[in-house]
Amino acid sequence: MSFIGQNTLRTKQLNRTLVFQTLLRLEAPTRQEIAAFTKLTPATITNIVNELMEYGYVVELGNGVSELKRAGRKTVVLGLNEEKKRVAGVHIRSDRVELGIVTLRGKVLKSTSFDLPASIGQDEFLELLTRELESFLQKNKALPVSCIGVGSVGLVDYESGRILEAEHLGWENVAIEAVLSRSFNLPVYVDHHVRAMTLAEKMFGACKNQSDFLCVYIGQGIGSGLFLRDQLYRSETTGAGEFGHMTYQPGGTACWCGNNGCLERYASEEAVLHELNMDSITSVLEACRNGDADAVQALRSAGGKIAVVLSSFINMFHVQKIVIGGDMAREDGPLLLEIREKANADSFLARKRMVEITTTALGDQQGIIGAASIALLESIFTVSINK
Repeated sequence: MSFIGQNTLRTKQLNRTLVFQTLLRLEAPTRQEIAAFTKLTPATITNIVNELMEYGYVVELGNGVSELKRAGRKTVVLGLNEEKKRVAGVHIRSDRVELGIVTLRGKVLKSTSFDLPASIGQDEFLELLTRELESFLQKNKALPVSCIGVGSVGLVDYESGRILEAEHLGWENVAIEAVLSRSFNLPVYVDHHVRAMTLAEKMFGACKNQSDFLCVYIGQGIGSGLFLRDQLYRSETTGAGEFGHMTYQPGGTACWCGNNGCLERYASEEAVLHELNMDSITSVLEACRNGDADAVQALRSAGGKIAVVLSSFINMFHVQKIVIGGDMAREDGPLLLEIREKANADSFLARKRMVEITTTALGDQQGIIGAASIALLESIFTVSINK
């Protein structure tokens, strides 16, 4: 076992990131409120805030009334300078790529998407991505970006910026960070797309005030990301989070991963489309809204299967909240209602303390905001320190 100490530089970087996240969480806090919330000393907060103001990330918004001061005493409240930094977010799904320009507060200013051809090779994909991203940024050159965040399907090595494997696409060892940084001469940060969405839920979404939560994304496959003790969980090279490849039915349907009975073979978009013999999730959702009994039952069935696996997860990690994302996970839709009911009912620990289960607060742009979140947090973390 190895132990990693914290040198002075890294401690400053971590504290700066903590202050940045606190500014997002509390909206317009005072220096005193940030100190109380982070448990850092007032002197440390003053130094970090002054540094972030020097770089233009933080501004003073004027006088306010701090709850930590005696009634009526005015003090200066702080805010993020949203226009200081814009980043490009690149969300790579199995079927399409979504592109966006995102502000420091997670607001998507411009976005677009393009479909991926069937059986596209990784070299051809990198050429297509570079070309489409260059065109998108050129069309929006009035909104220049300072870095690029990429959230991708497959096994992603966060440290090296590579897609280690996307076997269902036939990709292996895709050096996406190296290619994009060379093409655009910008810092590039790469992570698994659902871990990126999980970070976005913490920074901008429904989980700002939760220290322990799970984010599950239901697309062509099913992935997840986990926050534990206010930290995004990554398991060394592979990163973990393959919720869709947890076994739902032992000895069941063969999966491309080499196992049998994986959850995503039974409850993903692909599984629902196959069951209903339909060609798009949009059609499924429209049929559901029109009261089609088969569509409603298919979504309820998928939700019930996901709930089976979630209930076991809750017994291992009794998180405070679970966020379900993806087109099928609409608020008050049959899939989410089924998950919400059954996961809590079937989990021993959830019967002692119910877990809040909700849809994403980031809507259809969850993937873009997630990808951008990686770049936003990392660029704040690594900004030069002149102290």
